[in-house]
Amino acid sequence: MASETSSDIDPPAAGPAVPPIRRLRRPMTGWVALTAYALVLGAAGAGLIVQYQDRLNHQIDLRQARLRTGGDVITTTARVAAAEIDALGTAAAQAMDRPPVLRLPFLRENDRFEVPPGPGMTGRLTGRLPDDPSTMPALLDEMAAVATIEPFVLGALRQLPESAWIYYMSARRFLLLYPFGAGDAARYSDALMSAELMVRARPDTNPTGRTFWTAPYEDLGGKGRIVSIVRPVIAAGATLPAGFRGVIGIDLTEQALARMLDDMDLPDGTQMLIDEAGHVIALSARDGDLPAVDDTGMPDRIWQAAGGTGDLAARMDAQARGVLKPAGAAALFHTRIAGTPWSLIHIDAMSGLKTTVLTAMWPEALATLLLMMILGAFESHRRMLRRLSHHRTALALRVEELDRARQDLAAARDEAEAANLAKTAFLAHMSHELRTPLNAVIGMAETLKAEVFGPLGPKQMEYAGDIAGAGSHLLELINDLLDLARIEAGEATLDEETVSVDDIVRPVIAIVSARARKAGHVLHLMTPSRPVTVSCDSRKMRQVLINLLTNAVKFTPDGGRISLVARLMPDRSLTFTVTDNGPGMRPEEIPEALKPFRRVESDPLVRRKEGTGLGLAIVASFIRLHDGTLDIASRPGDGTRVTCHLPARRTVLVDSVSSMSAGDGNRQ
Repeated sequence: MASETSSDIDPPAAGPAVPPIRRLRRPMTGWVALTAYALVLGAAGAGLIVQYQDRLNHQIDLRQARLRTGGDVITTTARVAAAEIDALGTAAAQAMDRPPVLRLPFLRENDRFEVPPGPGMTGRLTGRLPDDPSTMPALLDEMAAVATIEPFVLGALRQLPESAWIYYMSARRFLLLYPFGAGDAARYSDALMSAELMVRARPDTNPTGRTFWTAPYEDLGGKGRIVSIVRPVIAAGATLPAGFRGVIGIDLTEQALARMLDDMDLPDGTQMLIDEAGHVIALSARDGDLPAVDDTGMPDRIWQAAGGTGDLAARMDAQARGVLKPAGAAALFHTRIAGTPWSLIHIDAMSGLKTTVLTAMWPEALATLLLMMILGAFESHRRMLRRLSHHRTALALRVEELDRARQDLAAARDEAEAANLAKTAFLAHMSHELRTPLNAVIGMAETLKAEVFGPLGPKQMEYAGDIAGAGSHLLELINDLLDLARIEAGEATLDEETVSVDDIVRPVIAIVSARARKAGHVLHLMTPSRPVTVSCDSRKMRQVLINLLTNAVKFTPDGGRISLVARLMPDRSLTFTVTDNGPGMRPEEIPEALKPFRRVESDPLVRRKEGTGLGLAIVASFIRLHDGTLDIASRPGDGTRVTCHLPARRTVLVDSVSSMSAGDGNRQ
């Protein structure tokens, strides 16, 4: 051991003496530098890997968001189609329940027939004559009935420019088709009776009469691949199977759906719309023509060609958030189209995503490598990440607090709604319980006033009148409470009928005029010079006008002027305007006056009047039920003007010379 040590310390005399410290420092300096560089490069590489993974995940999430946005467009189209098919089915069912207005003339072609287009019908109606002549009247009645739904069909065509056809196909073997299509391809064929849309609509295969979507098929009218949303038509008031009349259908073209796929902001990959059976409904036009109708294996082949592993349907079912993180060499994005049996999927090779991320990252990678050669910059970066982590933790805690607050608010809202429902139920129950004895009290008081059981003294007659008046007033209040309870419970409905404007306003004037004369008011009435009918709940409309006129009489000083004007506007909408010259209200008091049980207390005169403050609230609710609007204009000292506006679709002009009134209007 000693000899070895001596040999290291005493170098041979033949060579120059090298100081041991220099021989040891040179390699140590290099290793320190290499170690520092390795640590810096390792840290930089790790950071780049993390950044790359985050950006890759961001690209995946971004594509899923874009797919969902595109799916929302298709969902909107499907919902519009479903809404239109429901409206058309309801209109057709109701038309079956009405007696035919006009028999349609038809041209006979051996055992076939065709109705030529004419006024009131722009579609094409073709069919086969029945083998049994006794069924001909029923066929003609059904043809006349479905011809009346043309306005609904034309409206649906405007709402759905993507539609190829809208049609009514009858079980009695005729077809009403919109828009008009010439040639043999756009007319009735016996093959339609065995088509999927008719087979699936029959009561034996569709006992509930539900609306359904068909698989894609080739359009016999020559518009390419289409899918149909179909609703069975069941006569109003009838039950299946006797009430089954046929189907209403709306066809959407594959080209229209493919254009929606092309409009999605997805750079690469394949977009497909498929149904539950795997049929391809639409394919991005960038990927060529659609496969054959029965080629249900195409989605799996596209998935495997992109590098995906396993069965596509199983992969879709396994996803929790609608996106499959890289599985093999492919990524899958999909979303359900609500209200349909369709799924929208996007399949992309991971190589495209990775190339996009790497292409976008090279400047950051170069800058990171240069900066990480400086230890001070690395330390600053590390500290910045630590601060960001602290901020993220604080933000997560804040989000958790906000979520708890949201849950507390939701619980409080549910409790408030439950209390409101309990109050409404109590009001409805008590109103019903009080009306029966009140009606008895009023009836017995009226009997005493009529002296049915013998004459009464003056004081007795006065008391009987007071009892009847007080009971009637209390019954009015209870009726208002009952109406309010129905409105708040969402049970208020319209008993619609077609009634003339005069039949609405004349009884109202007769009811209110006595009270107006007692107060010395001048009551004016003006109605349209032409007879006008309106589709409404006449009882509720009379109650609206009675409430408004009663308020005007009540709050207008004695000897005032009150008017009721029914006016047909240039757009054929109808307005009822009640005007008085009472004390009026400030603009900020009008919203308060519309709330239940609220009364404007700024005028001492108002506080002396009877009432519960329900009149205007009920008026506003009844007008909303009629799809109308209520407008109140008032200023202190200038009186009040209340206008009820009914839409034009509820009014009808009566073109009858004998029923027209002379002059500009009727006055009372």
